[in-house]
Amino acid sequence: MTRLGRTVVAGALAAACLGGVTACTSSKPAADSSSTPPGSLSVTDSPPTATDSGLPTESTPDATPTTSATTSASPTATAKPPGTDCTMTQLTVRVLRGSAAQQQEFALVTFTNKSTKTCTLFGYPGVSLRRNTALLGSPAERDKTKAPKTVTLKPGEQAESLITDFSACQAPLSDTVRVYPPNVTQFVDRPLELRGCRTVVVPVTHS
Repeated sequence: MTRLGRTVVAGALAAACLGGVTACTSSKPAADSSSTPPGSLSVTDSPPTATDSGLPTESTPDATPTTSATTSASPTATAKPPGTDCTMTQLTVRVLRGSAAQQQEFALVTFTNKSTKTCTLFGYPGVSLRRNTALLGSPAERDKTKAPKTVTLKPGEQAESLITDFSACQAPLSDTVRVYPPNVTQFVDRPLELRGCRTVVVPVTHS
């Protein structure tokens, strides 16, 4: 074919391609549109998990954790047998004025079991000096240097507690003393004259 012929054929083919003839398409097979290019995420994939992304994972417990059996319980006081504390109806309360020392005055509180049943006392009585029924000074402090012990009172037996009044102050004198037996919410008032200064009471002991 002459050079002019080749030029004509080439021009015709070009015109045909511009006119949309399908024969002018590439002879290479078209890529499968359903294939996913490497490294891309298809619409049907799930988002990456922590493991997929290299992040640390946290385990989820299968059940709610329970307290270990080895955990020690809070300490509790040993309960005394029910009904052993002496009640006010079982007791006769007396207050006796004692001797005095330098800047100190004393009185003795006694608790007698007047019932027909054995009962117990443990701890400190509540004690406060009064004047015309009003509190005089502060209630008696507890002498913590003496450890309380359980006192068992059979019918007719007696327990006691000592009151010390540090009488160096110039407070008025009391006319009564209010006494609560240990672990009892009822009280009795008994005649007693002490200086309304600082007072201290010791735990009950067996007489």
